[in-house]
Amino acid sequence: MKIRLNAIFVVIAAAVLSLPFFASAAQSGIQISPVTFDFEIKPTESKEFTISLTNLNSSDLNYVIETENFNQVSNDGAPSFAGTGSTDASVTTLKDWISAKNSADNSGVISSKQKKDIVFNVAVPAGAEAGGHYAAVFAKEVKKNTEGQTELGVTSRVGSLVLVSVPGDVKKTVNLKGFSIPSFIWKGPVSISALAENTGSVHYDSQVKVAIKPLIGATSEVDLGKHTIIPKNERSYEGTWDKKFPFGYYKMTASASDGDGAFSSTQQKAVFAIPLLIVVPLIVVIIVILLIVKYVKKNFKVVKATSHREE
Repeated sequence: MKIRLNAIFVVIAAAVLSLPFFASAAQSGIQISPVTFDFEIKPTESKEFTISLTNLNSSDLNYVIETENFNQVSNDGAPSFAGTGSTDASVTTLKDWISAKNSADNSGVISSKQKKDIVFNVAVPAGAEAGGHYAAVFAKEVKKNTEGQTELGVTSRVGSLVLVSVPGDVKKTVNLKGFSIPSFIWKGPVSISALAENTGSVHYDSQVKVAIKPLIGATSEVDLGKHTIIPKNERSYEGTWDKKFPFGYYKMTASASDGDGAFSSTQQKAVFAIPLLIVVPLIVVIIVILLIVKYVKKNFKVVKATSHREE
């Protein structure tokens, strides 16, 4: 029996020790860094940036560079590249302004576990529209057979986002579209969420804060974070009011900042907090008192005392 238990222990220990190996072995494909570039570039000027590609495979990796525009981002910040093609061939967009400094780097081979740096250039043409322009530079793995022919199949594609602001007559405005917190709070901590929309013409970092003013006492604040929002898009914000036992009336004021740092869009809500830790014992006490009163009325009679005099 002892030998069998020792054998089981050896198997479990071997499995646990092998977990890091399997985790590293599961990493494959191509890796890219950094994931975001943010530039302000005037028309007729340019700027260089470097992207690092790493081959995570145990064999050589063939890659090709692709560039695509985007103008839609999900509420959690994931860009969408669908339907961003231009119907006017005479109008250039950000993807046309980006090029590898060395055209030979647009495709190539990266040895196993090695890294390759590629320098790109963003050249903004004369007459470029002021405001925000958005694209992604992708590195796509290309599967090839032993004869060097491209194979069909699942390939990995990773990208770096390129955000370019062309100065000029731009607008930086924000609209706080949503602010969510329960109207009645029974216990803390309390989750808070908000939705901010960029109604301007260029991207910026927007911060959302919530001021919490009790009926009596000092005002506190919950920071829901800061996100980059591109024009005509929305971003979700979430945070937690970590007060364990809120009690009473509170006025909540959510504010979103625009590209100039001013908190120019606000929403207010009234919140009533009655923690169950207080409500439940109070209800129990009231019920007990009512039961006692009922019992006393049923089983006891009040008798008025009278006095007698001797004659």
